[in-house]
Amino acid sequence: MPEHASDAAVQVHDLRRRIGDLSLRLRTAGTQIKPAEPRFTDYDKIRLPGGELVGRKKVIVMSGGCSVPTCTMCPFTNFNNYGLDGGSSRESLLDQVRRTLTRTEGEPAYEVLSLYNDGSFFAPREIPRNVQVEIARLVAAAGVKHLVVESLPQFVTEPVLAPFVKALAGVRLEIGIGLQSADELVRETLVNTRISQKSFERALSVMAGHGVDPKIYLLIKPPFLSEGEAVTDVVKSVDYLTGLGVRGMTLCPTRVSRHTVAWELWQTGQYTPPNLWTVVESVRRVHERLAVRVACVNLRGTDFESVFPDACPACADKVVDALMRFGESGDAGDLPADCSCRPPLKVTALDHAAITARAAQQLNVLDRAGV
Repeated sequence: MPEHASDAAVQVHDLRRRIGDLSLRLRTAGTQIKPAEPRFTDYDKIRLPGGELVGRKKVIVMSGGCSVPTCTMCPFTNFNNYGLDGGSSRESLLDQVRRTLTRTEGEPAYEVLSLYNDGSFFAPREIPRNVQVEIARLVAAAGVKHLVVESLPQFVTEPVLAPFVKALAGVRLEIGIGLQSADELVRETLVNTRISQKSFERALSVMAGHGVDPKIYLLIKPPFLSEGEAVTDVVKSVDYLTGLGVRGMTLCPTRVSRHTVAWELWQTGQYTPPNLWTVVESVRRVHERLAVRVACVNLRGTDFESVFPDACPACADKVVDALMRFGESGDAGDLPADCSCRPPLKVTALDHAAITARAAQQLNVLDRAGV
C-alpha cells in the first residue's frame, strides 16, 4: 500500500474514533423512567413504491432505545428510556402494541402501520425474539395490510426474519434501513452508523428471499458536508441503490437536535441544516429513477425540538407544502418553483481528503470550546 494511502487510512480511523467518542459522550435520556406508552402517534398518507396512495398510522413505542446509538445527528436517546434499568419490558412493549391496534371511534382509516421503537426492531436487546413474533401475530389479527418496521441490517437475518414473516400470515412487510449514504466515509465516519456495505447487501438478499420490501433512508447533508457535497452524496447513493434494484427511498433532510454532534457543530457555527432548496434540488435529480419521498417530519416535525432546514420567510412554508404534495403524488409538477432567496449551489465531488481534513478541524474547534 502506498504511504499516502496508509496515511489517509490512519487519518480516517482517527477521525472516526473522535466522532464516535463524542457522539456517545453526548447521549442522555435523563434519570426518570418515562411512561410505558407510545411517545408519538400520527396519521398521514403515503405513496407506496408501486404508486398507490394509502393511509398510514405511524407510532413510536416507548422502549429502551437503540442498542447501537452512535449516529452523529440522532437525538432519539433523549426521548426514550435509553440506559435506564427497567425502562422497557416484554409486557410493556406488547401492551403498547395492543393499544395501538385497538381501533377507536373517529380514528382515520389506515392500511399501513409504521411501528417504530427508536432503534432496531429486530435487535434482541431491544425487542426480544419471542416478542417480535407475538407482535407479528397481533398485527395480523388486527387486519393491518402493510407493516413497516426499522432495523440496522446486521439484525436482519434468516433465522430472525423467517418466523416473523410466517407469523404475519400474509401482511406485507417493509423494513426501513437507515443506510444514510452509499459513500463509506460519509456513512461510517461522518454519520458514524454501524452499517457496512456487506451487511446492507446481505440484508437486502435475505429480505428478497421472503418477499420483504426494503425502505431505504438517505440523509440530505449529514454533519461535516457542504450543500454541494450533499447533493452529490444523494445522487451517488441513488446510483448505488438503483443498481441493487431498490425501488423506494425516503430522503431525510438533517435536522439539528440537542445532545448530538450535529447540535454542537451548529452551536459553534460550523454546521447548518440543508437549505430547503438543496432538498428540492436533490429530489429533482433523482426522482425519475425510483420512488422518492421526503420525510417531512424532518422539515417541520412536532415530535421533538429541532433546528429545521429552512429558506426565506416568503417561501419556506410553501416549499415544505410542495414537498408534502410531491410525497403523495410523485409528480415533479408539484415541486416548488424558484425563489429569489435561493442561494447559488455548486454541486461538488466528494473529495475524501478534503472532507476528512475539514472534519478534523471542526472537531478541534469543539475541543477548544470544551465540548
